[in-house]
Amino acid sequence: MINVVVPLTLPAKETEDTGHAEPRPFIPVSGRPLVQHVVDNIRPSFEHQFIYVVDPEVMTMHRRRSLGISSDSQVVYSWSAPRTMAAAVCMARESINMSEPLVIAACEQYIDVDLDRFYIAGMDVGADAAVLTFPGDRTPKYSTSMIYKNRVVEMSEHRVISEMANAGVYYFKDGQTFFDAAVEALTKTHAADSALTMSGIFNTLIEAGSNIVPCPLPEGVFKPLHTSIDLSLFAARTDLQVQRAA
Repeated sequence: MINVVVPLTLPAKETEDTGHAEPRPFIPVSGRPLVQHVVDNIRPSFEHQFIYVVDPEVMTMHRRRSLGISSDSQVVYSWSAPRTMAAAVCMARESINMSEPLVIAACEQYIDVDLDRFYIAGMDVGADAAVLTFPGDRTPKYSTSMIYKNRVVEMSEHRVISEMANAGVYYFKDGQTFFDAAVEALTKTHAADSALTMSGIFNTLIEAGSNIVPCPLPEGVFKPLHTSIDLSLFAARTDLQVQRAA
């Protein structure tokens, strides 16, 4: 079984004025909360468990229902305020099986392909970890990965080191791999200003000689959901697909 952790506690870095008071994951898009679109997009076709890390102060009963909580999901309440995705995942440690594959996904992107290929690729090639990448625009808007001979050899959070940006979806062969690297990263300079980042965790694994595999996406497949313009474009595209299917 794959554990899929979706942190919903992080502030919207770049969401412009959307006209909504809702936190970004719960902004309605084409009649559904944004988080439902993202979760349906990243949902594996095989056995899995979703783990949502949420801020209890904003998790109203309505918003909890909008997550579509079912037997294959858990909600973890974080009373602290994690500054990063990696830190938010650490809040869910008790809910994550240490011996099963772990996927971590942001709630600010839509990947227009079947992501089963990504999950299966990570398992089939025996990777310790993997990251979805896409052709970026060489701005520090996204973290980036330097790739050499089909291996990730460095990852950077705020410094552009390559044309391959990270798409916000990460794979680890098991939960233990993530948490061991997280502890190690916090003892090193990778955790700049005591902030635990995905880049710091991946760089810790790279330095240990782990097999880190990139999974490059074709041009145009990655759809950002950061700004009001992004959300409007996504809504228009979704509405068009619904009309065509009708």
